[in-house]
Amino acid sequence: ISFTAVELQAKIAKQFPLARRGKLAKVVLWHPEVLLQAGSQRIGLHAEVEIAPVLGRAFRGTMAFDAGVDYNADKGEFYLVDSRIGALEFDEVSGQYRALVRELANQVLGRYLDQLAVYRLDPDDFEESLAKLVLKEVAVEGGRLVLRIGLL
Repeated sequence: ISFTAVELQAKIAKQFPLARRGKLAKVVLWHPEVLLQAGSQRIGLHAEVEIAPVLGRAFRGTMAFDAGVDYNADKGEFYLVDSRIGALEFDEVSGQYRALVRELANQVLGRYLDQLAVYRLDPDDFEESLAKLVLKEVAVEGGRLVLRIGLL
């Protein structure tokens, strides 16, 4: 099974805006852009972000993160795992507060970005429903995310 960045974008964008509330802040992501880097086993995403601390005003900016892909055979679903926030840019946040804003984003989003569905196998598709499958390999090849699956 393989997908271009545009195909992944269409599947992932349906799950946005993604809003999550933690003890210290609410974080909202929208307008995701899928980035695939050749030779990587991870999906990159760039999105607009708003972080609203419980006390204080909200900050808007952009963030980039990447994540691995795993497969849940029971659900027939590919999903993101092990997300890592990379760049986090806020024009209105001074240097002394950038580390705090990054920590808020990590705390709230880290556990929620994982399990974001990338693709669900179609139970009506004969090939996809033929057997119980397991993820064998994830790679980005020729600008496509390639998911190799096989029998248990």
